[in-house]
Amino acid sequence: MPEGLPQHPAHDGRLIDANLHLLDRQLLDRDGRPILAIGDLRIERRDDGRHVVTQLLLGFGLTARFFGAHRPVSDADGVPWSSVTEVGSAITTNLARDDVPALWVERWWRDRVIAPIPGGRHDPG
Repeated sequence: MPEGLPQHPAHDGRLIDANLHLLDRQLLDRDGRPILAIGDLRIERRDDGRHVVTQLLLGFGLTARFFGAHRPVSDADGVPWSSVTEVGSAITTNLARDDVPALWVERWWRDRVIAPIPGGRHDPG
């Protein structure tokens, strides 16, 4: 091990490097469809001193706020870690894409910006 780096404690479960394995990875829904990239994490310290990821924080909310969108108060901040089913080159969840609260921005853009454009409500598919 390189000198000066802390040693990770031995414990049950998989040791994940948050920066290497989680941040900026694509989050997929239960059907393998992309949701958003993971922008941040909510980490809590347990009584035994271990730090654990409790939520994956997603989104592009700052950009939308520049255009006057405001996040619904009822929506959660992110995807709970308990919804993660696989950590690989992408992070897979057991959620349906439409059930992810972080997509409020996408819905806001669709309804407020795209829909008023002539032909904006037409589904090309």
